[in-house]
Amino acid sequence: MSDKVFLPGSTIGVLGSGQLARMMSQAALPLGYKVVAWSGGADSSSVKREVDLVIEGSYDDEAAKAEFLGMVDVVTVETEKLPPALLQDIASKVELRPNAKAVEITGNRELERNFLQSIDAAQTEFRIVDTPDELEKAFHELDGNCVAKTATDGYDGKGQWRLKCVEDLANCKEDWNGSCRLVVEGFVPFTMECSVVVARNAAGEVAAFPLVENIHRHHVLDVSILPGRVDESVAEKAKVLAEKVVQGLDYIGILAVELFVLENGDVWVNEIAPRPHNSGHATNDGCVTSQFEQHVRAICGLPLGDTRPHGTTVMVNLLSDIWKKDEDAFANPQIAALKSAKWHFYEKEWKAGRRKLGHVNFVAPTLEEALAESEKLRSILFEA
Repeated sequence: MSDKVFLPGSTIGVLGSGQLARMMSQAALPLGYKVVAWSGGADSSSVKREVDLVIEGSYDDEAAKAEFLGMVDVVTVETEKLPPALLQDIASKVELRPNAKAVEITGNRELERNFLQSIDAAQTEFRIVDTPDELEKAFHELDGNCVAKTATDGYDGKGQWRLKCVEDLANCKEDWNGSCRLVVEGFVPFTMECSVVVARNAAGEVAAFPLVENIHRHHVLDVSILPGRVDESVAEKAKVLAEKVVQGLDYIGILAVELFVLENGDVWVNEIAPRPHNSGHATNDGCVTSQFEQHVRAICGLPLGDTRPHGTTVMVNLLSDIWKKDEDAFANPQIAALKSAKWHFYEKEWKAGRRKLGHVNFVAPTLEEALAESEKLRSILFEA
């Protein structure tokens, strides 16, 4: 990987066409960059108004790939769920940041756990299993208290089984039935879930954002608090872990390290995302530099921006089970009265479940003020 710098006027190619690509482009355009998104055949409604061009072909479409590569100077990703062969091919023709190996590792739980082990990063005990018999052995070796996860394609609680008793084990065996490789992880009795979003540029400069505290609802991120409510020693341990990971991957760009905080103050890695992260959306309004601008700076070889926070930010995800129409932010008088709300809509079609349709940041001088405003919104939405 080179240390080449791509100055304003260059074209950034993004593999993906969701809300992360949208917000990357929103950060890139004011800096003078053009953006081309390759959807891979996925829904591109979120990016169409924000990028210079969307290429709609599938990732195995050679004509789409040739068109994409012919237009871009540097390529980045908004998802880790990409074919490794595609990433390697792109990297052989144009600068790919982050590198193909880092994306492959973070898109596969087995590779990710083995990588964390290789750099001696604190994490839970784990086993790799291919058969029901191996699953049963792992269950007992991990004291009958573990989580089985598909090695690939799982997210937001999908592709996971919580195993606490033999009945859970039997149900997992029936559901899974050896259909793919599993990573079985010892359950972590955490007191908090958090994350550190960290950037590294082509010159090796590293900058971490403040630790973010994350609160989930039905396995989907619901609320993030920046900076998180932890002791300084815990925040420092988390920062050191995140920097260790980004250096170990020889990474360029924004990377999110999701973490568990234990009762004794130890911090363990949960998982890694090779891209801007939902928990980092609080930085859009809550820090001097957003995670998206930082990502653009990093992949283009620019100096990294200031990561200091503006007071406290509480980010609330607008999930489709509680959020129906973007116009409610201003048409509903109760919601419109929340003057500190900073709205970010993704222009995605509403679908049942918990689809991420947007987020809102509440930025205030104090934690109490930011939390109070966010709780007003949540009470309105959950009572609707």
